[in-house]
Amino acid sequence: MPRLSAEALKFRIAALQKKLAAAENAKAPAVRKVRALMKKLGVTVADLAETPAAKTDESGQRRGRPKKAAAKVPVKYRDADGNAWTGRGKTPKWITEAEKAGRNREEFRVAD
Repeated sequence: MPRLSAEALKFRIAALQKKLAAAENAKAPAVRKVRALMKKLGVTVADLAETPAAKTDESGQRRGRPKKAAAKVPVKYRDADGNAWTGRGKTPKWITEAEKAGRNREEFRVAD
């Protein structure tokens, strides 16, 4: 990227500041509309922050679908030092280093 002079940088900063001011001015009518609609419907900011799963009914009981527990993934690879990997995600450093040293990944596979 070519180096810009101080004057060129100042010009670009001023242009970007004008764009930012225009974007903020364009946002103001939308904010007024949202506030009016919230007032009309009786919605508060706290209502917007609440997640659907965390909502409760009048008796204080949680409503919505219960969260499912994440299924535990079995280990597929393990070395003599106790390092383990499920085979998902980024290959761990201990397998990468072993493969660079000439070992095969299948040497570390856990028997089913």
